[in-house]
Amino acid sequence: MKVMAFKGFDNVETFTVSQGDTDFDLSSAGFTSARVYADNQYVEGTISGSEVKATLGDLKVPAGTYCGKLVVFSEVYPDGLVIAGPGLPERMDIVMKE
Repeated sequence: MKVMAFKGFDNVETFTVSQGDTDFDLSSAGFTSARVYADNQYVEGTISGSEVKATLGDLKVPAGTYCGKLVVFSEVYPDGLVIAGPGLPERMDIVMKE
């Protein structure tokens, strides 16, 4: 996935998590929070059903393109489970614009 982010703006990006052709309900699977990482910085995200929402404009990174990570958390995965990122079937490219 490729997402555009606008530094310092309140745009909320929505990511829909799927397994094959079916949306994967993160909430029902016990996931309660999420983070989106770029260049070792992150913003908190919220989970509702199969969607993760995050304000990527809050990332403290300069304009540029980053290979990001989408990480979800639960009681079973308190340190987080990377579900999109480098080396995984689902990549996350974040393009940060001024």
